[in-house]
Amino acid sequence: MKKRTKLVIGIVVVLIAVGVVIASNNQSSAAQADVQLGRVTRATLSSVVESSGSVLAESAVTLAFETAGTVARVNVQVGDRVKQGDVLATLDTRGLERQVAMQEQAYLSQQAGYSLTVQPDPAEVAAAQAALNNASAAYQLAQQKYAVNGADQVMLSCLNVDNAKKAYDDAVTAYNNYRSDWHVQVYGTYEVSPQKAQLDRATAAYDQALASCNLAKNSAGDDSSVKAAFAQLQSAKVALDQLVNPSELTLATAQAQLDQARQSLDQARRQLDQAQLIAPFEGVVTQVAAVVGGPGSGASILLADLSRYHVDVLVDETEIAQVQLGQTAQTTFDALPDVTVAGVVSRIDPVATISNGVVNYTVRVDLDPTAAALRIDMTANARVILDTHADVLAVPGGALRSDGNTYYVNGVDANGAAQRVDVTTGYTDGDLTEVTGDLQPGQPIYIGEPAESQSQQSGFNLFGLRLGGR
Repeated sequence: MKKRTKLVIGIVVVLIAVGVVIASNNQSSAAQADVQLGRVTRATLSSVVESSGSVLAESAVTLAFETAGTVARVNVQVGDRVKQGDVLATLDTRGLERQVAMQEQAYLSQQAGYSLTVQPDPAEVAAAQAALNNASAAYQLAQQKYAVNGADQVMLSCLNVDNAKKAYDDAVTAYNNYRSDWHVQVYGTYEVSPQKAQLDRATAAYDQALASCNLAKNSAGDDSSVKAAFAQLQSAKVALDQLVNPSELTLATAQAQLDQARQSLDQARRQLDQAQLIAPFEGVVTQVAAVVGGPGSGASILLADLSRYHVDVLVDETEIAQVQLGQTAQTTFDALPDVTVAGVVSRIDPVATISNGVVNYTVRVDLDPTAAALRIDMTANARVILDTHADVLAVPGGALRSDGNTYYVNGVDANGAAQRVDVTTGYTDGDLTEVTGDLQPGQPIYIGEPAESQSQQSGFNLFGLRLGGR
């Protein structure tokens, strides 16, 4: 009976011991399952500055009418692709076209007047010369009449009346012909025309000749006729001289009038040109705020050049000194998770943007041409690459341990045990960290604490005996 009891107790102890061993093994397996292994790799790591922004077009412009009017045509809609020089929208230009025509006519008239001032019409010169000749003849006749009494003196004094009358009649005919032109009537240029000036001179000459004749009839032998003829002669000389050799003041006045007419014409033409919205470059219409029949003021069209994109990101003041023009960048997009587009830093704003006391600088990254389906205002994440270390040993960040003074990793030896290896760290990209030390590519290392340190406390049975020990 006692032997059987001892046997049962022995079996129970054995079963308990076996259970403890099994439990211990299960705990060891669980500990091993919680420990991950990584490997030493060769990689290319970069020091980067990261920031986010929005995708922007290479060029974007808002086109708006610069003159008042009513929108007559809108030739595009949102999404249309246009070429440089395409007319996108137009105002009603009928009134502007009439204004241009009027200013063109006024300019041509002033141009003709200026030309006659600089180089007078040969016909006017001939007429002025004839007037001078007549005045000279009249003066000579007056002198002769002064010496002759009676009818002969009167006859000589009235000799020039017929010539002056003929010149006057010719001037009237020329003036009437010029005034009959409808352009002249519309713009009222006949009052300042060369024909009007010639008529005024011929009228004055005829009146003078007639007065001289009458004076001779009324006062034969009076030397006042000689004086009047002399005055007429001097006036004719001055008129011819002013016509052939205009003064600086006359030339300056004519030039000023011509310049003013040209400026008025240019302004009218600019207003006509401003009645069109013309594409300054090839691009895509992104917004249309113009309606046919609506007012031109406030009407606009937005055009963007989508052949190239860029991203403007904000970089903290503590990192901006590291960013330089020409540095490369890699950009990803929230809406396109599988797309990465390379680019280059093209601009760094010299003035900061301050928000809530945080100082940032805007950095522009020009994106390389891409077939990716980028859209304006997409959220972009740019990584500006400051420096790159190629072909270096790297370990997962979770494998690095520190004892306060030195970094190390736990390698795995041939028996599966942890083996400390001291390392010096370098660049990190968030996942991998550059290291130097007694490591080889492909070598397994522990991520976190090795399993051995977790299982050392699980090797004792219920009786305080270490299972599997000696």
